[in-house]
Amino acid sequence: MPFTTADYQALLAELEALSDGKYKKFHEGLIPGKAMSYGVRVPAMRAIAKRLVKEDPAGFLAVSVPGSYEETMIRGLVIASMPLAMEERLPLVQDFLPLMDNWAVCDVFCGTFKLKKPEDREAMWQFLLPLFSSAEEFTARFAVVMFLSHYVTEDKVGEGLALLEAMGQPDYYVRMAVAWAVSVCYVKFPAPTLDLLRRQVLPKFTQNKSIQKIRESYRVPQEDKQMLLQYKLP
Repeated sequence: MPFTTADYQALLAELEALSDGKYKKFHEGLIPGKAMSYGVRVPAMRAIAKRLVKEDPAGFLAVSVPGSYEETMIRGLVIASMPLAMEERLPLVQDFLPLMDNWAVCDVFCGTFKLKKPEDREAMWQFLLPLFSSAEEFTARFAVVMFLSHYVTEDKVGEGLALLEAMGQPDYYVRMAVAWAVSVCYVKFPAPTLDLLRRQVLPKFTQNKSIQKIRESYRVPQEDKQMLLQYKLP
């Protein structure tokens, strides 16, 4: 059945019924300056998105208006998981980027994509490349988190590290994402990542936060953690 305005109102009522005031207060503390309208947990939003994808995802996207954190999250989940050819999905991703105004929506969106076909994976990579230099904080973060989630692989790690090195955006959530990505690269490909850290070309915050995150990993040998301290910037 097509998704209607009545279905949309029913969805809003469902979000209201799922609201959790304590969780709302807790989660808002994790995304400073952003408010949740309801306080719905991610697993519940994933379940709603899964149902919408089975029913009428295109109708949902056409009828709904992402007027809350939860609606925006569900919209992203639907876009990332609905059955579409990549050439049809990418315009929806492009339209969604301006709606991302916090790390939680960005990161859950990134983690929902399933890039199983080599051609889909490459098409998404080409789409991401210009986003690494975006002046929009969460657009740039999207590129970085997509890289660390899907592309820290033998064929992409070198290019990805070069892109991270070139990123000079001052935004906090971009710098944190770059540090996170460098730490993931070190765990999987320590040699090229160590070369980047040795050269000390990343901004001071990013360099030192990258080393901190690597040292916090249980997958990095203790001797590496000690060795990396010499590359911190004063």
